Amino acid sequence: MLSARDMASLLELGEKANARIVLVGDVKQLGSVDAGAAFKQLQDAGMQTAMLDEIVRQTNVATKDAVQASIEGDARKALSALDRGGGTIIEHDNREDRFAAIAKAYASLDEKARARTLVIEPSREGRDALTAEIRSELAKIKALSGPAITMQSLVNKGLSRAEARDPASYERGDMVRFTRDYADKGVACTQSYRVEQIDPAKAAITLKAEDGREIDWRLRQWGASKAQAFSPQPLELKAGDRIQFTRNDRELGRINGGRGTVSAIDQQSRTATIRNPRGQTETLNLEDARDQHIRHAYVETAYAAQGRTADRVMIHADSKATNLVDQKSFYVSLSRAKESVAVYTNDRAKLVSAINERAGLEQTASEQVALPSLSAGKSASAGLG
Repeated sequence: MLSARDMASLLELGEKANARIVLVGDVKQLGSVDAGAAFKQLQDAGMQTAMLDEIVRQTNVATKDAVQASIEGDARKALSALDRGGGTIIEHDNREDRFAAIAKAYASLDEKARARTLVIEPSREGRDALTAEIRSELAKIKALSGPAITMQSLVNKGLSRAEARDPASYERGDMVRFTRDYADKGVACTQSYRVEQIDPAKAAITLKAEDGREIDWRLRQWGASKAQAFSPQPLELKAGDRIQFTRNDRELGRINGGRGTVSAIDQQSRTATIRNPRGQTETLNLEDARDQHIRHAYVETAYAAQGRTADRVMIHADSKATNLVDQKSFYVSLSRAKESVAVYTNDRAKLVSAINERAGLEQTASEQVALPSLSAGKSASAGLG
């Protein structure tokens, strides 16, 4: 999933460190959001590649057949394999009915089964709407209990390099975190900074530090390429909620994508106790920006789900989602499941046609990015097909 630019940076770092680099991935799955299909380009250029073509994740033969058919780009054959015992296909005309059906099916599972179930919805907006539906069903069965607390969650705006240098990409109230220190500017990568004022003419933003200091951030002079911008969004938490960290924090031992369950809420101190899958607990201060990089962990986009494994997968696949449902995303979603897949769609026949029509355009760099030459024997790469 590396872009051409990021791949070039990785290989340059590997060369400097005299390191061996092993690249693992699948060119038939989803690639980088940014420009460049670097992994495929390297293979096309002759990179030494080991192809592993035996599917071992699926324990259900019919589910495995569905995954194989999706690799071949045959959506009709894939759905037929689900009919033979690999899963189910549920059709409802409107999205609200599909979301309601997914939420009820998810809530009907016991706690252990829910933990081994992956729900996939391709859009972020849909993910949030489906999450709300699921939480409503979980509250009905008392899987979510006790007092609720509404906090501010910091959602990554996902700005490209060009967008990060454009003042129009920011709004008052946004939070900014830098990925390195700027000692001469009084900026530390461990701190958060709030956007107070925006001057489009000067491409300047006034940031307020946690201690009240104001910082004159010139987007085209310093720091824009080493910053992440976050939009504050309300997030309700109750005991029993599953959450996911959305930003790395090495000092606190948090990994982007790391999961946990809310075991207790304290409304007075505005804290939440989180238990991770290993049984360890930590307390989040919900007023501290450092602890606000979390979201509910009930629904994933196909991009976020890539690399995940679950016993069962529930996929929302609307044939009309032109830019979100295609052969690659369908393959990724199906192949997450070990045992069974449930596909919720508006129309089975239209879904098959849509996936077959959207075979997935090859993504190439919009600008030339030179990949450093690698000395023979110093760096080797391999791919997993």
